[in-house]
Amino acid sequence: MEHIYEILGKGGVFILNPLNYGDIYKYLEENHIMMDLEEIDDFKDLSIMDDDLEGRQIFLVGENHGVLANEQLRMKYLKYFKLKTNFKYYLWELPFSVAFFLNRYLETGDEKILREIYEPLKGTFAWNREGFNHWKELYQFNTKLPTTRKIKIIGIDIEHQIENAFKYMLYVLPEIDDTKDILKKIKKLSKDAKGEEIIEFCKELKGDMEKRDGFYKKHLKENYYGFEIVNDNLLSRYRVYHGNNFNAIRDKQMYENFIRIHNRLPTGKYYGQLGLSHVFQRGTPYVRWFGSALISNESMFQDKVLSIVYVYDNCEYLYPTDLRDYQGVMTTLDLKLDMLKKYAKGECTLFKLNGNDSPFDKKLLWPIVHKIPEGGVTTDYFQYIILIRNSKALTSLKK
Repeated sequence: MEHIYEILGKGGVFILNPLNYGDIYKYLEENHIMMDLEEIDDFKDLSIMDDDLEGRQIFLVGENHGVLANEQLRMKYLKYFKLKTNFKYYLWELPFSVAFFLNRYLETGDEKILREIYEPLKGTFAWNREGFNHWKELYQFNTKLPTTRKIKIIGIDIEHQIENAFKYMLYVLPEIDDTKDILKKIKKLSKDAKGEEIIEFCKELKGDMEKRDGFYKKHLKENYYGFEIVNDNLLSRYRVYHGNNFNAIRDKQMYENFIRIHNRLPTGKYYGQLGLSHVFQRGTPYVRWFGSALISNESMFQDKVLSIVYVYDNCEYLYPTDLRDYQGVMTTLDLKLDMLKKYAKGECTLFKLNGNDSPFDKKLLWPIVHKIPEGGVTTDYFQYIILIRNSKALTSLKK
């Protein structure tokens, strides 16, 4: 007899509790739909989500990077959420500096801007042809929207690439007599600097901004707060990369960055496709993820976040490095828990987990082979799951 397992456990000790699978299979049979990745302007295959949109302000999608289907789904969801919710802000797992230049690209269509900010991304998961072309597609989509409906990109990550951070600082700080020394230091550090020198400079700059607040506000004008955020996130970069818990420190900073930016923006809804765990609405051992911080007691977004996650079966993925690009095969679906695979139709199948009388609202049924949670029920973490099967990898971006 087949079994589905409930995850029980405390303090890192997990027990698989066998459950009767009949009711779960019956629920899934009535709450899934095949998605057509070729039809990104037709949303009949997303109709089971429609009732969940009212009252939500943030729509998060979680991926494992490097898979081609991710990019196909990214644009489909963008168009769906724009049509259904008129979201205004496009959340990205990118630094503030990169988001700034991407918004400049959306305003101008100048592909030189795109190429210049992409060069420092070589060796990261962002270094792929489909992701680069996504911005072109977004530009075309955005130009057709009226001014009041245009999408703005919001970068909430730390400043991973020092080159882009300093490029932003040089761009927004005007070159006058009173700023020449600061600009000279930034230019020098941009070309050749060790980590310690960058940290020392950023600390000095932070102190100078606190001491001469009026000076910086006068010359930076509307870019003052962005300049401050970029500098702070260069300092955060050091804490993240040299701390004792990369994910916990980084996601805490991502949440703080988001709130900081949100508080300055006109009212609007958000959509974003981030790395898988960032969208979990409940923490896993030792990490409070970005999504879980969003619905925490101190947050203004309780009950206003919808999370969708991707799980993969036999999918290829691109893994870029500075030296060369690698491809691998990935299965994150726990094959012992075949409850999703039983109803998978085609390459992409969407499952609603929070429907009426859902077993996923009652127990912790976990179909992902990693990021094992602790406590709660499945829908505490996410409300929808998409099973992607046999997708090809993204294509490396060549010069």
